[in-house]
Order: sequence, then structure tokens, then C-alpha cells
Amino acid sequence: MVDTKKFAVKMLMGAIQYAAAQLAELDEGFKKKLTGIDTVIQWKVEPDGPNSYTVVKDSKIKGKMDAVHENPNFTITLTSVDVALDLFRAKLEVQKAIEEGKIKIDGDMQKAMNQMFILEDLAEYLGDLTSGG
Repeated sequence: MVDTKKFAVKMLMGAIQYAAAQLAELDEGFKKKLTGIDTVIQWKVEPDGPNSYTVVKDSKIKGKMDAVHENPNFTITLTSVDVALDLFRAKLEVQKAIEEGKIKIDGDMQKAMNQMFILEDLAEYLGDLTSGG
């Protein structure tokens, strides 16, 4: 039987990566914010996935599901499927979750914090779909 929470995380993770790619194509303001960013973001959900990575380059975003990049700029580790669900449903305050150890960031912390706008901008568009409001 499929683990429904894990399945939901995988679907949301893929949908968010697709949505980010579309937003980069359709929203000139968002695309301008991406100018000059050349980053690989690894996403890991403990203890055993799902995992994916996101490439931001040339004002475009591409995601790769079920994959681990060999040299990401930073890795965002979500300490459980429940934490991942809350994050992807925009029900988790990112800064508070980092302080509480629910989200761990390894690698270039400054770059990671500077690029949190990607999730924040997406949350504005996806709010109705992910959080019901």
C-alpha cells in the first residue's frame, strides 16, 4: 500500500517545481528577481525521501524529481514527511521551523536565505491550492 503522506509530499514537490518554472516564464517581475542566480537546491525529506533538486539558472527554474544532485549549492532537509507537508501547504513558518530544527539548511546559508523569495512568491500564487485560502 502507498504511504499517502509520502505520496502527497512527492506530488506537491513536483507541482511546486512545475509552478516555479511556469512562474519564471510568465511573470516578468519574478523572472527579473531570478536574474543572476545560478543555484542548485537539493530537497531531502527524512528519513527516506522523497528527494529532488531544483536548478535556477538564466532566469529559469527546472526541477528533477527522485534525484540527488552530486554538488548542490545548498541542501534543504525537512525532518519528516509531516514537516514537508506543512511547508508545501504553506502552513509552516520557515524561519521558526529552522530555529526549531524542523528544517535544516546545509551549504551556502546566505544564498539559501536570499533565495527564499522563490517559495514566498509561489505561496502567493498557490495559496488557494495548497492552504485553502
